[in-house]
Amino acid sequence: MKRYEKKSFFTTLFLFFIPLLILSSIVLYMYHQDKVQDIEQNILYQMKDYTFDFKGDKFSLDIIQKDNQKQLFKIYHCKKGLCAYFQTVSTSPYLLKIVYDKAKYEKLYNEFLQKILKFSIIIFFSLLFISIGFAIYALRPIKEAIYLLENFLKDIIHDLNTPATSILLNSKLLRKRGDFEEIERIELSAQSIASLYKNLEFMSPNNIQRNEDISIDEIVTGKVEILQKIYPKIHFTKELTPLIIQSNQNGIERIIDNIINNACKYNKKNGQIHLSILNKKLIIKDTGIGIKNPKKVFQRYYKENTLGLGIGMSIVKQLCEVLNINIQIKSTLGEGTQVTLEFP
Repeated sequence: MKRYEKKSFFTTLFLFFIPLLILSSIVLYMYHQDKVQDIEQNILYQMKDYTFDFKGDKFSLDIIQKDNQKQLFKIYHCKKGLCAYFQTVSTSPYLLKIVYDKAKYEKLYNEFLQKILKFSIIIFFSLLFISIGFAIYALRPIKEAIYLLENFLKDIIHDLNTPATSILLNSKLLRKRGDFEEIERIELSAQSIASLYKNLEFMSPNNIQRNEDISIDEIVTGKVEILQKIYPKIHFTKELTPLIIQSNQNGIERIIDNIINNACKYNKKNGQIHLSILNKKLIIKDTGIGIKNPKKVFQRYYKENTLGLGIGMSIVKQLCEVLNINIQIKSTLGEGTQVTLEFP
């Protein structure tokens, strides 16, 4: 189950399960109170019967001075257990105090409590299973919509690959007739379109090889040379020391390409991008518009503006996890963003 599917599943589960659990708890509490009252009333009537013949050892008997504060034929909780007061004769200054032993009452109450606890457990798991079933059912339309959306994106970007390749080939043919700056820009733009297709290939990057020797500084230098021509008003600075790792060439290129592209795309006019390599870390720092919610940028289809498709950084995160690369993002709105890649 994907991250957004898990989030939708658990949100639906709790929104459905918690209200049902609260409602069931209220009903069980009311049932408990009503049942306890029934138990006490039943004991009270047994006490009443006991006053006629005083047979049996179920109750203990005492005679006390009449007290107007003590109501007749009513259960009281006293130290010895449950007790009730009954009139002896109308003219007598004494009352009969009938006591139901505390240990007997606790045994009776605990038996009832065990039954209600068992019933509560059955109710709890029944509601949980019902809620899980409802959450799974509610998740189906979301999964279908995401599936259709992903297939739609795949079809669109796949269709973009053919014209992008055609533009690249024809721009190279035009270069043979004359090298113009406009032709170079067309070629670079076509390469940007082609990179969308490459991004799509890594939407589920679980089975990629990590057996290539890759020069990080060379990849960064190559990307900067291309992007400098696409974004001539952005000032690039570099502090690159040689760094060679064993990983996947295409995967590393996708990660670096997406991050530097974003640094350019969301930069300010005449902005700056500083790239440095230190202690197996690649740091890309820009003076752009910043990110409002840095923790959400890795969520697929998350966008803070109308630019892009919202899949680039999601692919970056997946590739980093597969390639054991630690990625950290620090950003301040209006000041810029710093992305750090720590290679294994």
